Amino acid sequence: MQINKLSGTLLIIIAILIAIILTTSGNSNEVDKYAKQKSEIDSLSKMINVLGKAQLKYDSLVTQYKDSLMVMDRQIDSTKHKITQIQNYYGNKIKAIDDATHDELGDFFTNRYK
Repeated sequence: MQINKLSGTLLIIIAILIAIILTTSGNSNEVDKYAKQKSEIDSLSKMINVLGKAQLKYDSLVTQYKDSLMVMDRQIDSTKHKITQIQNYYGNKIKAIDDATHDELGDFFTNRYK
């Protein structure tokens, strides 16, 4: 019976040692896995920060371009207004010449070149 008790005790000790080894190796894998995930998260956080800075730079450029476009639109509107005024002025002049009599045209050209 002592052999059986000794064998049983040895089997229990071996089982406990195997359980400890498996538990310890499992924890180290989990710790390694956690460390790997943490480093990946840190790497992604750094990448997000870099991309965030780049996004701010591009947002600033877009704002500058919008401001430039607004200035150009105002210049275009001003130029269109001036063109319309010139067209109206010379349109009226042409109409006045078309409606002028022969004597009025003669006086116009005479006075023009004095």
